[in-house]
Amino acid sequence: MVRRRERFASSQGVPAWPCPGSGNDSGEGKVVALKAAAVLFLLLLVGASIGQAQTTPEAGAYLGQRPPGTIPVVFAPGVVSTGNLHSRLEISPDGQEMFWNTVDMKTLSAQILSVRKVGGTWSAPQPPPFAKDGNTQAAVFSPDGKKLFFSADSGSGWVKQYVEKTEAGWSTARADGFLPNGSSSFTRSGRAYYSGVMKTKIWDTGIFGARYAADGYVDVTPLGEAINRPNAIDYTPYVSPDESFLLFSSNRPLDGDKEEMFIQVTFRKSEGTWSAPQRVTQIPGRFPSLSPDGRYLFFCGDDGNIYWADKKILDPFRPVS
Repeated sequence: MVRRRERFASSQGVPAWPCPGSGNDSGEGKVVALKAAAVLFLLLLVGASIGQAQTTPEAGAYLGQRPPGTIPVVFAPGVVSTGNLHSRLEISPDGQEMFWNTVDMKTLSAQILSVRKVGGTWSAPQPPPFAKDGNTQAAVFSPDGKKLFFSADSGSGWVKQYVEKTEAGWSTARADGFLPNGSSSFTRSGRAYYSGVMKTKIWDTGIFGARYAADGYVDVTPLGEAINRPNAIDYTPYVSPDESFLLFSSNRPLDGDKEEMFIQVTFRKSEGTWSAPQRVTQIPGRFPSLSPDGRYLFFCGDDGNIYWADKKILDPFRPVS
């Protein structure tokens, strides 16, 4: 039996840890149950290998990990990937810091963790100074990398905050000014893509594009039905810096709140519309992102680990011009 996971409040306006659908007594339900058992068995194998993996980072770029090919593999097992993640892997523009958050499913608590490269050596994973107390999640860098936005549990709900980069490290947390949505990603031309309220969608959440300014989003536009499929789940978008393609997670071709989530990619056409989304990998997951150098795709698997692959994994899905 697959245990149903409860949702907890999310600062992004969507469930932060959704629960998989359950089967039924029909033949279809039995097939789903068998598939779920097979997936669970594989996840247990992955979890066992994670538990035997390294627990301290290695030197070199990307924590000294061997660069992947076009088949996704677990990133930094035992260091970053510990089987309890539910977030984007957020990497600083200079590649010297990484942030993610873990979730304790017994207490439903969330905590931001980070590693930092100093003098050629990566630090061990630990909560950054601004996230040592209480629940924190959804770290997102500003386009210039000078601010880091995140959400903290105030006791009465999630509140958005930010810290600024100083010579001494990160400043104390503040909450003034415009604070972007926790699912935001940005283009070099000043546009942002994020999850927002959309009443025609499951969880009342859809994907939007807007122009980003210091005082807020302007020209906010919901993406069309090719991406925001009615009565389906589409969220956690991540746009490429040149806005040539968009990654997101979706349960398509399913309808309703059946949570079989996979990473999708859609490419921007010359007239400004988007190509039909296509599934990138058969590994269930969400929260896609790209490395700052544009070489790698990251995403959070539904097994609680970060996966990465060479960006060339997307090449077969590019429309033929």
